[in-house]
Amino acid sequence: MWCAIALASSGCAAKHGGLSDSFVNPGEPAVRVWDAVPGPSPPELRDHARQLRAPHTQAAPKPSTQLPTIEGRDPALAGALVRLALVESAENHRLVADAYRNAHVTDHAHQHYQEALRLASCDGAAYEGLAQISRDWRMADVALGDAYRAVSCRPDSAAAQNTLGTVLQALGQTQFARQAFDRALELDDRAVFALNNLCYLELEKGDALAAQQMCERALAEDPTMTPARTNLALAYVMQGDIPAAERELLDHPNAVTGQFSVGMLRMSLGRHAGAANAFNKVAAERPASWKARRRAMQARARTVTKREP
Repeated sequence: MWCAIALASSGCAAKHGGLSDSFVNPGEPAVRVWDAVPGPSPPELRDHARQLRAPHTQAAPKPSTQLPTIEGRDPALAGALVRLALVESAENHRLVADAYRNAHVTDHAHQHYQEALRLASCDGAAYEGLAQISRDWRMADVALGDAYRAVSCRPDSAAAQNTLGTVLQALGQTQFARQAFDRALELDDRAVFALNNLCYLELEKGDALAAQQMCERALAEDPTMTPARTNLALAYVMQGDIPAAERELLDHPNAVTGQFSVGMLRMSLGRHAGAANAFNKVAAERPASWKARRRAMQARARTVTKREP
């Protein structure tokens, strides 16, 4: 049983911010990376890690009753709606759709991508957006058609190839997913999202060294890339180098995020006293962090009831 180490900051939003949903690592790999490092892997840890590792497995969109508040607080969304009101075009519908996706209102985003396609029947970016939303809704079979249409309309787009790869991976077609990620790198050898996804595939395969190399390439291009740092730390864990994994997590640009990640790693290894210490540091730095306080309490409770490795 395995877990990727949690990196807070919405890795879930990871490339959601650029609306490519690029950093996608769906599913649970078959390889057991904890065999060499005994210790429980709590269900909540796996769930937390899955959310950070896989942006397309986020919670359901916020209810539409919150839309006036979202529109009022989100300048990008408000601006996109004004532009659309002035000029209806495929591009402006896509801008609105992108803004709604950033606000996690994916049902409205879906409608505007469809409107974009009504005005431009081969809008590859709109097809890509639809594919990502269907994938996020756990409807990868539906997403597949739109992903292929995105590639057909934009054959030179690394992002479209990457999206196709994530959909194929969600469907369990790992070999074809790898081909799509490789094709994305052929189109753009600095495509960090494809590098990270290939890193994850190597982790699934159990090749920790190859995974390390891929993630290092991704981080060389973008040192702030949360999912790649998470996967790199996991690659170190698979090689039995826990200190290196902790150093990698602590090297995160956000020191508080790094400490929280180390706490999650220590919990997954059954090192509850050390985990509690890491979570306490986060709580001291951010008193409002209820998540850190709750994790610290859980870790302390397990320190009493379970023997430390």
